[in-house]
Amino acid sequence: MKILQIASCILACIFVTAAVFGGIFGGLVYALVFAALALVSAGVMFFAKKKAGPAVRTPDFMNSDEENEKINEENRPGGSD
Repeated sequence: MKILQIASCILACIFVTAAVFGGIFGGLVYALVFAALALVSAGVMFFAKKKAGPAVRTPDFMNSDEENEKINEENRPGGSD
């Protein structure tokens, strides 16, 4: 799902750029078509993000040792009891 989210984000950015240039060089119809495609791509991006679920915390070098140990305990199979 992460790849779909990134790909649709890149496509949305490309379509927004195309809408600007389409509006300048092609007219209002081209601008509206590319803007609609940008909205669809953005919708797919947000749908993929919502469908992905909550992120899993992982240890990080910026965290203290105690916090990393707590994260490892949370991620261990069976959880912390």
